[in-house]
Amino acid sequence: MTHEPKAPTAAADSASDQDDLELADSPFDRAATAPSQVVQAREATRAARREARKVAPIQWMDPVPPRQQDTLWRSLTREGEARLLVVRATTAASEATRRLECSPEVTKLVGELMVAALLVRSTINPEERLQLYLNHQGPIGQVAIDAWQEGGIRAYVAHPQQDSRQAGFLVGAGVLQVSRTLGTKSYASSVELAGSSAADYVMHYLLESEQILTLVHTDVRLDEHGRIAQATGYLLQMMPEGTREDLRKIILNIGQLSAVGDAMTDQDPDARQWAEQLLQGFAWDQCARETVAYRCRCSRDRMMAMLTSLPVQDIAELAEGHEPLELVCDYCRRKYHVRPAELRELAAPPS
Repeated sequence: MTHEPKAPTAAADSASDQDDLELADSPFDRAATAPSQVVQAREATRAARREARKVAPIQWMDPVPPRQQDTLWRSLTREGEARLLVVRATTAASEATRRLECSPEVTKLVGELMVAALLVRSTINPEERLQLYLNHQGPIGQVAIDAWQEGGIRAYVAHPQQDSRQAGFLVGAGVLQVSRTLGTKSYASSVELAGSSAADYVMHYLLESEQILTLVHTDVRLDEHGRIAQATGYLLQMMPEGTREDLRKIILNIGQLSAVGDAMTDQDPDARQWAEQLLQGFAWDQCARETVAYRCRCSRDRMMAMLTSLPVQDIAELAEGHEPLELVCDYCRRKYHVRPAELRELAAPPS
């Protein structure tokens, strides 16, 4: 005997609907939908913060050093399109070229290389040391710039008193070698010299070796005696988030600007108004500052260590004299004297 299935009744439908309502409003369902609501709320909060940052006032690094003091500051656009670095290294460049007794032409070149080196070093790891070597066939020989963390910098020129009158040029064909050192690890690369200025050499290196589109501008001026009167500059670097339109906008802004050195006044030592014009159309902040100062890394201990690297026979020959041996630092021209007795001690066999 078969039984016909019973048709659902209205009461059964009502009970089923009630079960669905209770399930939809159960703690399990609320737990499943809560995470998506939290995520949406967080995204909305972040979006609101981003919009607020776009219109927020520029954040500055205060206090501002006076115009007579060397300094370097960095800034970054809030959307990561570009970064701008500005440096004033007048005192450091003046001291380096004075110690080397540079001719006016070499003074200007060394000042420009020092400005460029400080800017490039500040774009890499803060703990890294950066060394630029201009190896070329010009009359002044090798030029070396050594910059390290905390704004320390020094310079060396093989023939600092030469100029372009005899050869017709100051820097000949050659290469720019860049060495980066972090702790005990060192990395070096080089590119052929391209262009006619220190800024050209450095920009070519950054484009060829680092594949980074960068504008470097140096502004070094001499006084009537051929000494450094002003050494300033800036570096503008496009970041991965930057677009062609961002680049076009910046180029148009630069075309309306005066020299950065002229914008550094007693009332505005950082050239902030100038920077606002350069980055007009972008939301950005001044985010870091570092001191800049001429320093030399030489010491008597380092000079003695250099002597110990010589063959023992050579040290013994130096010890035969009666007068102290004079050692001169290639960078700062500081003199160190080593007595014959000290040389004999270095040459003596280990006990």
